[in-house]
Amino acid sequence: MIRIRDPRRLGQVVKQARTEKHLTQAELAERVGLSRSTIVDLEHGRNTTLQATLKVLSCLALDLSVSSAQPSFELQWTADTTARAIRRELRAGDRDFAMRSLIQAATYFDRLDDKARSVFLNAPSSTGSKRWDALLARTFAYKCRQHDIEEPQWTQIDPLTRTWFATSRPSISSAWKRRMAQHTPDEFLEANIRFDARDLIAA
Repeated sequence: MIRIRDPRRLGQVVKQARTEKHLTQAELAERVGLSRSTIVDLEHGRNTTLQATLKVLSCLALDLSVSSAQPSFELQWTADTTARAIRRELRAGDRDFAMRSLIQAATYFDRLDDKARSVFLNAPSSTGSKRWDALLARTFAYKCRQHDIEEPQWTQIDPLTRTWFATSRPSISSAWKRRMAQHTPDEFLEANIRFDARDLIAA
């Protein structure tokens, strides 16, 4: 059974099933009585009606089932518990432990299944710092891309007004800044954050 959490993944499944049946988009559209543009939209994860989607799934002999999004266990980490842990450490003046909390939560996220990740990604409270809120948001935008799942709305933020080199170190050299910039993924660059994300790479 394939778990589908977002329209993009559904589109990938539809496209794979269509190509396995050696059908063009136009041929599939004709069979189900829809326009080719509707098939294109569905395969690209864009909005289509439920009725159109069900017609296509039926034609391709794909079943659709619905299950609860809640896991049967309590998560050790979520985006919200991560934000709270960071806020607690920042108030204590410990940026190192704030960063460790973020990294630990990101590593934990990598080990979850799709259902648990969906719950993990519920919108968090604030860390109490605009910079750290941005870092948290872009960390899990980055994680979502790694795991090929749709980013939740709360991870999509405006860039910081000034470039921030996100590190727990009290000061860093120009050479260190250059190294950080070289290993900063696009998700962070877009937010005007320089962050060496190698510690966040899924194993």
